[in-house]
Amino acid sequence: MIAKNQYLLILIGIISLMIICLTPYGFHIDLGPGPNSIMAVLWEYWDLDVLRWFTVLEYFPYYIFRFIAFFYLMRFLMGKVTKKKAIIMVIVSELIPLLISIPGVLYLSPDGENYIPIMISIPILLLYNLILIFIFSNKKLTTTILNSS
Repeated sequence: MIAKNQYLLILIGIISLMIICLTPYGFHIDLGPGPNSIMAVLWEYWDLDVLRWFTVLEYFPYYIFRFIAFFYLMRFLMGKVTKKKAIIMVIVSELIPLLISIPGVLYLSPDGENYIPIMISIPILLLYNLILIFIFSNKKLTTTILNSS
């Protein structure tokens, strides 16, 4: 028999993965003639009222840390990582797109295009993760098995 805490942990994991994949993580600014866009792992919405689906591998370095933050959040909920380490990883995961974009602002091609996409983070996942961390800061969702006799 599975413990109730394990069901809650699975539910939080599924909701977290849906938030990672479906909510926007950044606002892409194009300094050249191209359109600006709002980026998510599975979709991209341009200024030109164009919605592109399944853009998963295009901006991989910008969102990979969102999955690392998910890993640390789940380990925190299981009691295997400290609250401080989980908060640091969640904040760093939101700063990565901005940190990668800094060279893109500084260096432009001769045509006026930026070499690296410029992203400004949208902290939806940060707020969600911090809320979960503070709600469960005194509880561990262990995966112990209940004996039913």
